[in-house]
Amino acid sequence: VEPISEGRGGRGRGAGGEEAARMVTAGSGNPIFSTCLNLFTNKHAKDMHDRQIHTLTRICQMFEGGFFVADLPILREIIEHVAARVEDGLEAFSMPLCMLLGACSVPFVKETASEEYRCFEALCAMVRTLGAQLLSRDRHVQLAAGNMLVQYAAASEGQPATISYHHQVIEHSGMADNLALALKAAEDIELFDQLLGLVLELSRTRELASQLVANDCLPTVVGAFRVGFKTESVSLAVESVWNMAELVAESTAEISNLETVETFKHLFDELVEHGHRQQDKELRNQLLVLFSYLASHDACHACFAHSGLLETMMNVAFALESDQPLSTQVKHFVLTNAHEDFEMKRTLMHLVCLMSSDPACTEMVANHPSFVPGMVLYIDERISEHPARRKFTKQQERLLQVQCLACLFTLVPQCPELFREIDGNQIVLEFMTEQSEETLRSGCLKLLLNTASLPGFQEDLGGRCVAMMLSLIREKGLHPLHIRQDAICVLSRLCWGCPENQQVVGQLQGVGVLTSNLDPEGEDVTVQSKTEPIVLSAVDVLWASVAGNRDNELSLDDAGGLGMLLSLLETSDKVMHHMVTSCLCELLENKDLVDSVVRWRSERTKRGVVPMVLKMWEDETVRKEEEARLKVEMHQQASGGKTSTALVEELTGHSLHTKLHALLGQLEFSTEEKLSAPEQKRLLEIERYLALEDAVLWKTFSDELLEEGVRPVTPDHRRLHDRFERDAKITEELSELVLGVEQREKEDNEADLRRFYERVHLEQNAKNSTARRVNQGAPTSTRTKIIVDSHKAQVFPALINPQNVAPPAAAGRAATPPAAGQVKQLRPMSATEQESVDAFLGDATTAKIVSSRPSSRGGLGGGRRCRSGAVC
Repeated sequence: VEPISEGRGGRGRGAGGEEAARMVTAGSGNPIFSTCLNLFTNKHAKDMHDRQIHTLTRICQMFEGGFFVADLPILREIIEHVAARVEDGLEAFSMPLCMLLGACSVPFVKETASEEYRCFEALCAMVRTLGAQLLSRDRHVQLAAGNMLVQYAAASEGQPATISYHHQVIEHSGMADNLALALKAAEDIELFDQLLGLVLELSRTRELASQLVANDCLPTVVGAFRVGFKTESVSLAVESVWNMAELVAESTAEISNLETVETFKHLFDELVEHGHRQQDKELRNQLLVLFSYLASHDACHACFAHSGLLETMMNVAFALESDQPLSTQVKHFVLTNAHEDFEMKRTLMHLVCLMSSDPACTEMVANHPSFVPGMVLYIDERISEHPARRKFTKQQERLLQVQCLACLFTLVPQCPELFREIDGNQIVLEFMTEQSEETLRSGCLKLLLNTASLPGFQEDLGGRCVAMMLSLIREKGLHPLHIRQDAICVLSRLCWGCPENQQVVGQLQGVGVLTSNLDPEGEDVTVQSKTEPIVLSAVDVLWASVAGNRDNELSLDDAGGLGMLLSLLETSDKVMHHMVTSCLCELLENKDLVDSVVRWRSERTKRGVVPMVLKMWEDETVRKEEEARLKVEMHQQASGGKTSTALVEELTGHSLHTKLHALLGQLEFSTEEKLSAPEQKRLLEIERYLALEDAVLWKTFSDELLEEGVRPVTPDHRRLHDRFERDAKITEELSELVLGVEQREKEDNEADLRRFYERVHLEQNAKNSTARRVNQGAPTSTRTKIIVDSHKAQVFPALINPQNVAPPAAAGRAATPPAAGQVKQLRPMSATEQESVDAFLGDATTAKIVSSRPSSRGGLGGGRRCRSGAVC
């Protein structure tokens, strides 16, 4: 076969002569590919095996630096022909095929920067063909194909696998199907490791990991755990499973079975008993990560218990703390204070707690001789010199204490009797007393918060714990807000339904301390660790520690707690209304507290409890109407309205109206304040709220029976009929009462209007009568003159000195006319005149008229200035 002289990238005949013309150059479009392909397709040359092998060898030598991307389509056809020869049993083609695959492992050469992207389909077809060689009958071909694909799948040019273009090519090529088949059929350990390496590279991308899971590769990879932890297969398999479990959420569901857990246990036992190297401990901790993925499925918890892996985990975690022989042989020099061993201990504790909710696991945890007692050991200050504790540094011991408190938070509710048997409550209290670090104290409080309400724990903790909680709550300057809030919550759990602890709160004068937390003014709420405000916790603890204890209820009243609760009910958000209202309802069962509630007045409105509750009722009604309107607009309204079950649930648990009705019921739906007509009508409706809601419930229940085709028997039908009649009478009675209120309002308005007109008429008549008496009752010569001084002050001489009798010495001068600028002296008034002046001054209408007279600017009656300068 003669080489083609011209072609893409080829060199034609020229000045170099015939030898240069016959030379074949290495470049894209090289004619040697066409020559080789003709050797396999030409009917005369297809049996020339030696020449075919020679040409393939020459191609591999010419392109040992990598094939050109442009030549991939024809190269793929050549590889397919060679692979067919190998499958036909021609072993002579095995080596050339391996050489071709080895040359393909070198990155393909691009003649332009974007050529690889423009030839995406050709690359996918090439990778698909190479992936098919993983199923070759020749082992060497499989190894060569696996090596080539591993090199191609590895991240190129320092890029992470998630953005590798090669992974996109592999994804679209569908090569994962052949890989899964080859992995299941592999019997040679070298080939198996090669395929596991390829699986590891592909598992780094979410899409390719999904393809591996879909092709059922995961169980096969997990089976490699039994090969032996010192082989490379195990490390490759563990990392591959970790990648697939992390990237594909549903992958662990496929291996959450007893067989997988037993395989994990086999490997874990080997690593614990014989894995002493650093790399063995790292592999062991990686295996624990896989444990956590399996433990995230509740269905797999029982597998841990039945396979014995759970017991092994507890044995390893507390082998140093156990005083009894364990089934798992753990050497002490394996469990050191090294970072890997310390993290293994903490991870095992966490995993056991995660699975403790399963009944099978709970029983094993409760019966284990060293797991829960080992945790208590680290917080027991009486045995601080235990060998297991001295093995760790102070920092590690502190981390273990925090971890143990967090684990006990989960485990103690599962096995409370075991915790009480080892005196865990007193150990926790003693530990919290000795610790001043905030993290450890917070851990103790959270543990007490989760266990204080368990049966028997209130009595075990008792007054000592109550006193400690009150001390934390009282010392605001020494403890942060979240510590005091946790203490408040613990105290609430201790006192709920426990009269003995309630009595201790009263004896320690704790009611006043708790009441002070109803006003959070000055608190730094930005540092609190809870989502609920501390005020809500304070209401809860007052409800638990005061309600039902008469002495504490009176102490609450003396401390002003009732008024603070009412003020909080008025000013707080709607989310707190339910709790505050319920607390007040239970407190008001003590009738001695009703007077304090009745006397309370709002600082905002200066009104009492009943008007405030009526306002809250209106707000809740508006909120419900708005919520119903939004549901209608969002097409979420249930067809046919609420069911009878939903009505009962809302009425008994979620309705603020029910709680407000109960609060007004404690006040007997009455008040000494004057209510407006709308408030009176609303109060009448609230008084009959339960009866009206009960009527709606019975009507809904009857309608449901009709819809279901259930016809009540005669006695039940008669009962329903009587019920409906009684409800109708209640509605009619309410309507009459409302009409009565409206009628009284109308009559009161008319009476007020009549009184207004009568008052106007009386004032007008009194004004007219007084004017006549002033103008006619006194002589002209005795009229009082008003003298305006420099400050325009009005002076009434006759009124200031009614007994204005001139002295005897001046009697002779009385007849003498006054000089210019002098005021004429008045003569003494007679008894009749004196009585008229007194009656004039004593008349209230006169006083009003005088006050309504013009000011000093105009003088009396708009007086005018005389020649002498005085105002008359």
